Amino acid sequence: MATDLLKTAAEFSVQGPIWSFDFFIGDYHVIISESIVVQWIVMAVLAVVFFILGRNLKVRTTSRRQMAAEYLVGLFRNMVRDTMGEKYHKYTAYIGALFCFSILNSLSSLFGFRSPTSDLSVVAAWGLVTFVLTQRNKFKTGGVKGFFKGFVEPLPFMLPFNIIGEIANPVSQTLRHFANILAGSVIGGLIYFALGQIANGLGAIGLPAILSLYFDCFSAFIQAYIFCTLTMAYVSGADCSEE
Repeated sequence: MATDLLKTAAEFSVQGPIWSFDFFIGDYHVIISESIVVQWIVMAVLAVVFFILGRNLKVRTTSRRQMAAEYLVGLFRNMVRDTMGEKYHKYTAYIGALFCFSILNSLSSLFGFRSPTSDLSVVAAWGLVTFVLTQRNKFKTGGVKGFFKGFVEPLPFMLPFNIIGEIANPVSQTLRHFANILAGSVIGGLIYFALGQIANGLGAIGLPAILSLYFDCFSAFIQAYIFCTLTMAYVSGADCSEE
């Protein structure tokens, strides 16, 4: 049995084939990957859900739909207020959208797709947005003087270290989210593969299904929450107005 397992191990694939669409526009070769397609599907789903929740709202709550909408808005508003402070309430829409977008992208693996959050380029783009928002807030609250002052404190020779620190924040944030989702896909794939080779019956079905509740569901919520929390912490931490 061990020999057969080693022979089939070479054929093991965690995520299966990654499909894409190739287009030729003039002299340019355009590739639309599975991650891009799934993200557009997720955006369409979120747009429909938010459109339904936001229709015909009234001052006095009269429907469960409006109660659900108010609960979600209040949830993200409190999250932003507790982490960033009341002055950053305008970030509620962005943090809420990022949280929902991250979760649905991670859960897309339950429907047979490759999770876009296991694609480094996707999560790196989110980390880049966090980096831009952080630098923008530093410049907005401190001006030109405050912006550059933060790179030479507490002493001028700290300049290279402060620059590295600014770049390391979004990099670590990106790799944390990406690596955890990818690790869940790898572990889940290994479990399915191993049980498929050595076991039959309910054990080969039930155990992966139970473990997927963590790797596909619980982990998706945890990583979305951590990513959003770090985004809020980095942006609000760049506030130079009190210095």
